[in-house]
Amino acid sequence: MWRRPRDAKRTLRRSIGLCALLFAFGCSVYDSSLLEGGEAGLPSRPPANTSSLDDSESLLFALKDIFINQSAELAANIGVDLDGTTTMGPSDATCEPRTIDGEVVGQAVVDGAKGIDNAIGAHLLPTTSTALPCLEDNLALTQGRGIGTVLLWVQGWNGTPQDASVSVVLTNSVDGTSEDPSLVGFTQNDPVDLMYLNGDQDIEAPGPAWDSRDAWYLDPVDFKVDGSGQPSLDLPKTEQLAAYVSYGRLVVPLLPGTAFKLIAGDGAIRSDGDMTITVNGGYMMGDISEDRTRLDDGLFVGRLTLGRLTEITPKVGLCTFDAELMESLIGQFADIQGSPEDDGAGMECDAFSVGVTFNALAGRIGGLAAFSRPDLQPCANPDPLEVDRCCPSEWRSGKTRSDTCDTTEKIIKAARFDALPSVIEVPVPSPELP
Repeated sequence: MWRRPRDAKRTLRRSIGLCALLFAFGCSVYDSSLLEGGEAGLPSRPPANTSSLDDSESLLFALKDIFINQSAELAANIGVDLDGTTTMGPSDATCEPRTIDGEVVGQAVVDGAKGIDNAIGAHLLPTTSTALPCLEDNLALTQGRGIGTVLLWVQGWNGTPQDASVSVVLTNSVDGTSEDPSLVGFTQNDPVDLMYLNGDQDIEAPGPAWDSRDAWYLDPVDFKVDGSGQPSLDLPKTEQLAAYVSYGRLVVPLLPGTAFKLIAGDGAIRSDGDMTITVNGGYMMGDISEDRTRLDDGLFVGRLTLGRLTEITPKVGLCTFDAELMESLIGQFADIQGSPEDDGAGMECDAFSVGVTFNALAGRIGGLAAFSRPDLQPCANPDPLEVDRCCPSEWRSGKTRSDTCDTTEKIIKAARFDALPSVIEVPVPSPELP
């Protein structure tokens, strides 16, 4: 598992026994006694007596630094061993290479360090960054502005580094702000952007400052309605009840079918899109800082089926990547079974392993938004889609702002990059690998 090196001062704050366990794990030492379910990179669940039904502390973390612009070298160190096997070739793979019309088109995808599974990072994401050069930048921009920011809401925590049972709600913000929540809200004129409620209601509230004091308004689609017929924060549709905290690291085993949305743009540019990532099991994890304001060294891993991947590509602007092309070209890199119980059963690979890093900052819940943000449809228009190059990644590669931001909408977009808080870095910095 990828881990960022710890400094000596932080290490000394831990006990000797904790250090022997956690930091051995943190340095990617493969010790099966430290693993949850036998998967490399996961700390063990603490004893049951570390948790109580009376545990009531709650934390909300907003994700940033979602790093998807990977290479094969980086991907080999980003993830966990999802299938319990270190695949070095066809003879030790946990599923069979894909075939089309009786012809083998797949290949055994070699695992990374200590069995890390991350075929998406090794093979698909490098291709995506070429075809969609601003995708990661656009995700960072909307996340930074509070538009669809991914949120982890931790509940029922005992407040200590060891807790065998906490619950987590995975959701998105419709919007976020650094303003006092009593001064802002959603209006009929703009039901998805926070506006000032007093005086001129055409003034939009400021975005999040990313200082651990921001207020986030959660997407109502992720919550059930109560007796009044309105969505309620007390009734999340999906709770990850099997989460735990081990030596300060939050570990969230994801239920099959867990989905979250990533928004790349606000629809002002035609190529703006969004994607719903649905995984059939996996994990999210990160280190809760001692002052509880950060979730560091975050990692998201899971199994993404070929069918789900086919659904995603047109949503982000890969309009010509139809299902047949996806199956023949990208499908050859499927490296895992969509269902963990099918590992090693001799079936054809039908899914991709995923590994993505992130960091997160704490915030507070402002409430539920009135409406969800509408889906973006970059491929709805049959006309050819222009590749979006108005982003810092392109400017750093030699292209100029005037060349890449040549419309009013793109000039506004460039100004939004400039206005992001300093803690939102674009391009997203590469994770520090061991």
